[in-house]
Formats: sequence, structure tokens, C-alpha cells
Amino acid sequence: MNHRTLPAGYRPREVMDFVRSRRQLKIVCFGALAATLVMAALGLILRPVAPSWRFLCEKPWAWAALAGMLIAYIPLHELTHGALMRLLSGVRPKYGFSLCYAYAGSTVWFDRRSHAVIALAPLILWGAVLAVLERTLPDAWFWLIYLVQISNVSGSAGDVYCVVHLRRLPRDILIQDTGTRMRVYAPRSNEEQK
Repeated sequence: MNHRTLPAGYRPREVMDFVRSRRQLKIVCFGALAATLVMAALGLILRPVAPSWRFLCEKPWAWAALAGMLIAYIPLHELTHGALMRLLSGVRPKYGFSLCYAYAGSTVWFDRRSHAVIALAPLILWGAVLAVLERTLPDAWFWLIYLVQISNVSGSAGDVYCVVHLRRLPRDILIQDTGTRMRVYAPRSNEEQK
């Protein structure tokens, strides 16, 4: 269940903050780099680069199309998070930029399952859309679309990290993701309440 205000009986469990925690930032950056390398290797196995490179060389507008797709993906990713935040809570999310990343955030306290759906939605939704485009557009477009797919997977490293990390915590935690920081609260145990 999701809550607009923190229910009574919850205490702070931990804070996840990729801006202030160098350790968490390093883990996410390493995950993003690893995902990029694996995706690039997989792409080279799937399709040669030559048709896409020829296409880019022959059609200068294709460079602008590639840049536009890579830039457009960033707000689409965050809008997907935000749409699910609103759908699952009824509260309008906030959007912004912090250091080198864009974010969608909310003051709502989400349960672990809702948070996982919100966090993984862009990876799954846009991954499926891009996979369909990779298979239906001509070969020359494959690497242009696949570069956006690489951005989708590597750009979701922080989301995946959060979901995996939070799976280790009790089921009844509540998470408030303001976009730049996630506060995790858990119910007080019976011993603590006495």
C-alpha cells in the first residue's frame, strides 16, 4: 500500500543517495559501464556495424536523428517513472536535473512492490519498444536504434541497483524517492515499541 504521509510506527532504515554516497555512485557507474560493454558485444554478434555506418555517412541527417533519439530518450525515461508514480499514488511527481542526471520524484511513500514497478518500467517498456524497432526497421537503422537501447539498459543501472538492494530488506518497508534521494523506512519491531 502507498501512503501520502508516513504511517505511524515507522522508523528510518537507510538512505540511498547517488549524489552524496560515493560508494553507491561507484556501484551504479560500474554497473552502467558493464551493461554498456555487454550490450555492445551482444550487438556486434547480432549485426555488423557497416550498414549503419554507411547509412550515417551517406545521409548526414541520420546523425541528427541519432542525436535526437538519444536526447529524447532521457525525458521519456523519466516521464515513464513519473507516469507510474502518479498512477500508483494519485500525486503529481516532480521532475528535474541534478548534477549529470535527470529525475522524477515524489513525496509519496511507496511499498516495495510499487517502487519496483516504478523503477523498472522504463527499462521494460522502452526495451520492448526498441527491440520491436530493431527487428522491423531496415538493417541500416539497427545500430542507431540499438545505441538508444544501450542507453536504455545502462541508464537503468541505478534503477536495477535500487530494486535488487531493496529486495534484501523486509517486505513491509516504505520508500520515498524524491528523485535525488531515497529514504527507506521500516516498521518498528515489537521490542522497540515497548
